[in-house]
Amino acid sequence: MTPIEAFVAERRPFWRELGDLAARLRGTRVARATAADADRLAALLRATSTDLAIAARDYPGDPLVAELTQLLVRAQPLLYRAPPTRLRDLGGFFAVGLPRLFRAHGRYVGAAASTLVVGFAAGWAAVALCPDLPQLVPASVRAGIAAGHLGNPAALSGSLASPLSALVIQNNIRVALIAFGLGLVAGIPTVLVLLLNGFQVGTLAEASHAGGLDAQFWALIVPHGVIELTVIVTAAGAGLRLGDAWLRPGLQTRGAALAAAAGPAARLAAGAACLLVVAGVVEGFVTPSALPVPAKLAVGLVSGGLLYGWLLGAGRGGDRPGDDPAHPRPTDVGPASADGP
Repeated sequence: MTPIEAFVAERRPFWRELGDLAARLRGTRVARATAADADRLAALLRATSTDLAIAARDYPGDPLVAELTQLLVRAQPLLYRAPPTRLRDLGGFFAVGLPRLFRAHGRYVGAAASTLVVGFAAGWAAVALCPDLPQLVPASVRAGIAAGHLGNPAALSGSLASPLSALVIQNNIRVALIAFGLGLVAGIPTVLVLLLNGFQVGTLAEASHAGGLDAQFWALIVPHGVIELTVIVTAAGAGLRLGDAWLRPGLQTRGAALAAAAGPAARLAAGAACLLVVAGVVEGFVTPSALPVPAKLAVGLVSGGLLYGWLLGAGRGGDRPGDDPAHPRPTDVGPASADGP
């Protein structure tokens, strides 16, 4: 593995160039971007997304991961030319626009959800087949299961509800945006993130099942998990859409196809990420509460029913062919080069 100092020294000029280019194109000036600027922006975004995947794999605890994530969050919206969002438009976006985008990206969201399920099944099977392998389940979790409880007793007491909720919201938004942003690298890192998260949940589910703590486990997962996992697979599905545009540009150049897909995908990921505020509040206040298990499960089922009733039903009949990511509307962004920096 390359030492982090050498990695940063080699790649820092490209990150700085991306930050400078994003600052120059921000605001009204992006409408006057040249084809060369669009080419370079697309190439730098792909390269920086690859760097983020490497940093998350090799240096997971280093501030570099957060730095690159923030850089991509600032720069990615500039890949497409969308009119600025006005405050009065937000109501319509969340009422019908976001559900329409969700349905238009349905095959990508479905692929992301299927990948998560595969990871879950693999984690469950791994613990079931190799229950004594210590690397699968953390020792602290094993000790808690042996003692007849799951989770941190202090956090589950409700005394840390407010700070826990804020922490959960921040972490989940970060995971969702990373899953989206890594889609630029042909979607491969996004698939790996989904498999890893599904695998971790699967190992905990089987370990809890083996310890006879199914009710406790699902009471910890279901209240917030329906919304949270839906948001994560939605953001990941938007990322897979970017990867698909890069791998299968059709008659367009890769850069043009990526630019056309980026606008709707970014709006879908950003809109879905807003829902993590609701999931975080539930996880911070309902999950650690003294509510009985059936009540906690009911919270998850009711919230899930409302969520999918909205996503699958709102604005139906007004979906337009141009909202289909397989048939995007034309974009005025110039074609991007297939070559990275």
